[in-house]
Amino acid sequence: MPEPTTEILLVSASEMEMLREPIGKVDKLVTGVGMVASTHQLTKRLSSNKYDLVVDIGIAGAFNPQLSLGTVVQVIEDRLVEMGVEDNGAFIPADEMNLVSSNDVQFSTESRIKDIPTAKGITVNRVHGSAESIERVVKQFNPDIESMEGAAVAYVCQQFGIPWVQIRAVSNRVEPRNRDAWNIPMAIENLHNVVLNYLQHEA
Repeated sequence: MPEPTTEILLVSASEMEMLREPIGKVDKLVTGVGMVASTHQLTKRLSSNKYDLVVDIGIAGAFNPQLSLGTVVQVIEDRLVEMGVEDNGAFIPADEMNLVSSNDVQFSTESRIKDIPTAKGITVNRVHGSAESIERVVKQFNPDIESMEGAAVAYVCQQFGIPWVQIRAVSNRVEPRNRDAWNIPMAIENLHNVVLNYLQHEA
């Protein structure tokens, strides 16, 4: 008998980031940008469909200077970094205040993709674009990249007990905002090449 085929859900925030090619037993979901839209759309889909794996794909900004534009990484740790309180210039995360469990704001995956460097991510509503805010978040959380959806997808998958993989391509450095230094087309092309290769071996 043939081996059973894995049911995979491929998730992205935008049509631009979504892989165009049809592959095996892979469904696609474009959620819309941000944590709220991603949580809503993914919850709806997982409530009515069963999958063995969720693969979250997209572009990202890089804090880590070793990650050049176009680099594709697998995010194996992600965190919601804006849930908490300001305390006289300092930020105290919600889990450190015992308002939520650390499992509700920090997420990790045991899955590893061969030949793709791993990275630590943070998920934000407001991308960083000033020297002061970048310095603060790097000092406190030491992330490699940031996105606007990654930890939200991981959270929903955790609630449904579904394994997840997150693949991101670096489109820009996290620095005082400078759109002229971005390269979204290269990031999208590299992302799609890596994701296509991965899915051809998984689906």
